Amino acid sequence: MGAPAFEYRDLFRKYDVKVLSSNYTLYGDMSHRVMRTLQQFSPEIDIYSIDEAFLRVDAVDKEAYCREIQRIILQHTGIPTSIGLAPTMTLAKIANDMAKRYSACQNVFSMEAFEMCEKVLRQLSVDEIWGIGKKISSYLHRQNIHTASEFKNSEDLWIKKNLSVTGLRIAWELRGVSCLSLKEAPASKKSITCSRSFSKAVSDLNELLEAISTYVSIAAEKLRNQQSRASFIDVFLMTNKHHHSPYYYNNMQITLPQPSDYTPKIITYAKEGVRRLFREGFLYKKTGLTLGGLVSKGDYQLDLFEENHFSNKKEQTLINLIDQLNHQYGRRVIKMAAEGIKQPWKARQENCSPRYTTCWQDILTIQI
Repeated sequence: MGAPAFEYRDLFRKYDVKVLSSNYTLYGDMSHRVMRTLQQFSPEIDIYSIDEAFLRVDAVDKEAYCREIQRIILQHTGIPTSIGLAPTMTLAKIANDMAKRYSACQNVFSMEAFEMCEKVLRQLSVDEIWGIGKKISSYLHRQNIHTASEFKNSEDLWIKKNLSVTGLRIAWELRGVSCLSLKEAPASKKSITCSRSFSKAVSDLNELLEAISTYVSIAAEKLRNQQSRASFIDVFLMTNKHHHSPYYYNNMQITLPQPSDYTPKIITYAKEGVRRLFREGFLYKKTGLTLGGLVSKGDYQLDLFEENHFSNKKEQTLINLIDQLNHQYGRRVIKMAAEGIKQPWKARQENCSPRYTTCWQDILTIQI
């Protein structure tokens, strides 16, 4: 559940709650450290999200092995973890949820035993099954299928007919038959999105152009990190739909002449998109973009009749140098002029915790 902090100020004061702004740099670095530690325990690992991963465990005493993983992660990073142990990825997700719910299991919950698996699935609603969305769960309830156990025991033909082969795979996974494989190397993203809400409503076009230029720079850096180029960009503008002022939302897809990862070029097209979407008289709350139609940089073939081969080579040399300097001296030390200097539209991070692990200025000091 999420709620605006100002609604709970009295509660925060009563219980001395510390309110901190988002610190994505710190979160990302600590996540990387946890995942790097996990890779020491298994060659087969699938990093599912910033705080979640699947890995294959082949130890004789698997529960003891999981507790050793917990101990080492806590020792290396100070971060407590919950581990779900099961024959399939879908069951492991459920087991992980059980590990968080029941303190008696000390954050390691095993569903390897058939009896335990059956007991959990009989009590688990279909709404809580990984891969079952709200629309499908509502449909299952209408068919008088309410628990994970009832779903897994349904006939295969009925499941495939009504929920496709994807639903059938989920049912088999719940039966303990592995249908989802671990990805040893994370796949490249098919699209990259970057958007933020503004600290205050923005009505000035120049501020919107600065914001979209900043978001292009962030997205394009991610694009180059996965060795991809974008074929099109999708830009949007929106006001606050919860505000009393008129609501406006619009977006525009722009196809690039050739797939590109060059930040200044993408900024040019994104700014043109914002100019065309902009309407006077509105107070804008958010803008952003999606880089789509991604192609591998290695697979991309230049146009034989293109006249800008030398220009493209210079562009790549320049942008690679900028990435190198930013990597060496700190993220976004060098920025595009189009991003602006003061950036009054930027979301405030007044209570941001220090970036202990990535910034020399924020490094932890100890008085002896």
